[in-house]
Amino acid sequence: MQELTTNPQGGLANIKTGEPIVYNKETIADFMEEKGIQMEKQHKRNDVAKKFFERGNKGKVEYVLNSNISTYDSSQNIKQCKIVLIADKQVESYRYMYQTRILEELDVRFSSLSTIIKNHEVFDAFHINQNIIGRICCDSEGKLNDESVLLEIPEKRNRLKLSLNKIESYALFSGQIVGVKGTMKNEENYLEINNIFEVPLLPMYKSPFGELVELNVKPLNIVVAAGPFTFDVGFGYEPFNELLIKMEQEKPDLLILLGPFVSEDHPLLIEKNTPKTPGELFKEHVTDKLSKFIKASPGVSIVMVPSTKDLFHCSFVFPQPPFPKSGLPKDVICTSNPAQFRVNEITFVIDNVDILFHLASNEIERNAAPALDRMGRLSRHILIQRHLYPLFPTSPEVNLEYKKSSFLELQNLPDILILPSKLKYFAKIVENVICINPGYLSKGESGGTYAKITIHPLQQTLMEGAFIENLVSKRARVEIVRV
Repeated sequence: MQELTTNPQGGLANIKTGEPIVYNKETIADFMEEKGIQMEKQHKRNDVAKKFFERGNKGKVEYVLNSNISTYDSSQNIKQCKIVLIADKQVESYRYMYQTRILEELDVRFSSLSTIIKNHEVFDAFHINQNIIGRICCDSEGKLNDESVLLEIPEKRNRLKLSLNKIESYALFSGQIVGVKGTMKNEENYLEINNIFEVPLLPMYKSPFGELVELNVKPLNIVVAAGPFTFDVGFGYEPFNELLIKMEQEKPDLLILLGPFVSEDHPLLIEKNTPKTPGELFKEHVTDKLSKFIKASPGVSIVMVPSTKDLFHCSFVFPQPPFPKSGLPKDVICTSNPAQFRVNEITFVIDNVDILFHLASNEIERNAAPALDRMGRLSRHILIQRHLYPLFPTSPEVNLEYKKSSFLELQNLPDILILPSKLKYFAKIVENVICINPGYLSKGESGGTYAKITIHPLQQTLMEGAFIENLVSKRARVEIVRV
């Protein structure tokens, strides 16, 4: 079938060459078939949009964390939202086609964490010949299972086969750095283990007393929404438009928007079935609409975090530099991916690759962390490993630049860790950290979810000493809301 269109004179023309087509039964049939396909797709887009606008679950609160803590109406109040980017965690543009030796970069991280484990008091209680620190890996290219677990010892360039039969509880994944206690068996390089030692947790960030007093004036309302922001059948950006309308009414202190804004996974872009470039789509549906929103809601701060799936971005590797400011409203704060910043005294960390799904696809466990469900356990891996992408080898979806892996390391336990994922939305407290998957704002042909966070001031009675722990998990309410 030829791809046909109409020319200015009303005749048929080849859509690629522009050459006029002679009318006959075949060309007219081709044209009518193409028009029929286009009309069918347009009807599909209209049906999806109509269904969305007539939805009955608009604004439904799907889940609440800390329901005993009240919400707060910030629409009529003066905003006091101070945003400070953590300086040495902001990625700038870099050349990413010159990959260093991956093994050397992995060894640097291993050396640091192995020293921490060795210095931990629990690990020192045993004989060194029965205790080994290494990196979990698989004995093949397949998925990790309890019969394929190896412990790689970078210092000796050696691998030991691990037997997990005597371990009552474990949760392991490839790339995880652990200490193990066990007994060497007759077989060469075979270790039967009976204990696993984790990397100890980082401390929480503590705020200076004066800063805490200055910033703890009123509750903060923060909204987090993750892309995709439009349906798979078109580029109407209906969920994004609805979100901005809602935010104009509620006027939160801070709106955090996580890419992708123009996703490489969008079916019409994959099919090259759109007359507009990713840049034109971004300007029309993101930049221009944010400009109008800022004029209508001047007190609302906006933070934008890119995604490796963003077509309108100069880099597709992880970690990513921020969106270029040119073209975006000057009031929008652009951060790198991952993002680490403070809102007043509260530390936010945002990991905008689907590390939860990638870990879930690789992890093996037995009776692990009974106090936590699967999502809590996966979130905890990130906190324990002190790294925002501890999985190795990485998922094929992620192009990780190992020479920049220091930007993926945690300095402290954050107060709030945001992990957007295709897995089900959640909000949980894990090791005193509020971990949130807000879900995606658009899911295929239907609307998705976003997160709404209310953080109340720290009570004066708890402000003792020169540096004070923020205790955000005890004074914050999180709602997962249907757009």
